[in-house]
Amino acid sequence: MTQHWIRQIEEVRSQLLSMGTNAEAQVGEATRALHDLDRSRALAVIAADDALDAMDIAIEEECLHSIALFQPVASDLRLIVAAMSVGHELERIGDLAVNIAGGVVRLRDSGKLPGQIILPECLQQANHMAMEMLRKSLDAFIERDTSECRKLICQDRELDRLHRAIFEWLKEGLQKTPADLDWMIEVTSISKHIERIADHVTNIAEIVIYWVEGEIVRHRQVIGPAKEQDQ
Repeated sequence: MTQHWIRQIEEVRSQLLSMGTNAEAQVGEATRALHDLDRSRALAVIAADDALDAMDIAIEEECLHSIALFQPVASDLRLIVAAMSVGHELERIGDLAVNIAGGVVRLRDSGKLPGQIILPECLQQANHMAMEMLRKSLDAFIERDTSECRKLICQDRELDRLHRAIFEWLKEGLQKTPADLDWMIEVTSISKHIERIADHVTNIAEIVIYWVEGEIVRHRQVIGPAKEQDQ
């Protein structure tokens, strides 16, 4: 492996980690905006989305340049493909953080006072879990930790369960106070965005497994010991 290629890999990794930090911050800010129903914070999340889009494009261009210039093979090629794919997933996570922030703005503009909007416990649990899953997926990428990736894929099912619980909350709430339909539907939509963040985190976990082990695990039951890595 040449020094030029090593520097190129480090450049791609550095860009991707910077994007991951940015995406994590976006989700964190959207989470805090939702918890506090903070309209100003939500608007800041929406305004910051362009930076993530630019990072995604820059990483894709760098990865395509790497493939054309160095023609990597085996695990090196998988790293470049994985980096480009993770960049796309992080960009989508950023979009979903914007969607959550947009929901917060609409909740605040609904005419309801913050004290009149009581977020369900299942939503708050899902929000916290999605944030933790994102952090762990980025750590797993840094550490090449496929064991953690498999745990994240399994954990996604629990978040799906929390999202399904929101519909019971919605049904019960509308039976008691039908006039709350609009803001409760908005909360249900926010729950879907949180659930989709976890789906993209799962995709990142699957990408890391592909990079480290050379195994495509999409649409499969991801259990059992890791395969031997390419050298």
